[in-house]
Amino acid sequence: MIGSKTTILNELLTNLLERIPELLACLVVDFNGLIIVQQSVKEVDEELVGAIMSVVEQNMNKIKKYTETSIGSGSFATDEFQLFYTELGKEPPMLFVLVSDPSSNIEKYMPYSYIIAEKISQILTERETETSIPKVNEDGELIINSHAENNGINKILLIGPSEVGKSTLLGIYMNGIFEPKYKPTIGISLIQNEFPISRDVKLRNVIFDLSGLKSFGKIRRFYYKGANAVLVLFDYTRIETLENINEWIEEAKHFVKDVSIPYILIGNKIDLSEDRFLMKTMAKQLANQYKCQFFETSAFTGEGIDEVFTFLISYFCS
Repeated sequence: MIGSKTTILNELLTNLLERIPELLACLVVDFNGLIIVQQSVKEVDEELVGAIMSVVEQNMNKIKKYTETSIGSGSFATDEFQLFYTELGKEPPMLFVLVSDPSSNIEKYMPYSYIIAEKISQILTERETETSIPKVNEDGELIINSHAENNGINKILLIGPSEVGKSTLLGIYMNGIFEPKYKPTIGISLIQNEFPISRDVKLRNVIFDLSGLKSFGKIRRFYYKGANAVLVLFDYTRIETLENINEWIEEAKHFVKDVSIPYILIGNKIDLSEDRFLMKTMAKQLANQYKCQFFETSAFTGEGIDEVFTFLISYFCS
């Protein structure tokens, strides 16, 4: 690993330990049990790190088997500590490991784990990311504060099945960059932007790009609360992503208690689907059923993406 990546990873893990003082250590290890980077509190000595790695190595075959078909996570407990691991994808295969004392509630750290895992994945694949760590309350909800009086801040959720183009769409909207190689969002990616309303007031948005992987399903509930808008994507090249989209809408409505917020159904990859009359008809029927706005986009050409966010900005300003 090149030095700059190691430096950024160490900074990220250091920030995590400062954010969660109850943690004993956090590590990035490969599937051969080699420590790539690690940070620990002063009380953790080399002997304890050795014991931690021994537990990881003993369970590595189980982890490898579990993650053959999906990005996995899990936990182990000993008399000395607890481990919670998250797999960091297949290229290269690595694990992110959190270590706490045996009496801690390990579930409290799970929302952090998936945020950091995604940041680590972005660093390893040389994608731009920040090393700052957001706050999470005791219920697992991310705490977002506006920076100045009269400056609104909005929480936007981006959800849908895996590989429908959620992260790619955001990349086009934020940076005008299309990433041709698919890299699954492991947990959650947070993206912030600002839109000036007047000379002194800015509209601040935080977009929560939630993983569509099945292994992340039990964690998504932590991030729904307090949403101001929900974007739901399906893929025009895979009809099954539309056939199951009601499950995503129902999940969001279950955890988002505010019934007044807008839901936007988005049919993506229109550049790859010339004859989409049937799916478009189905999508419009679903949009009417759930009282959603409906848009069509291409995360490759950028078509339709500005219209989605122009609608959101108009809604938030109304």
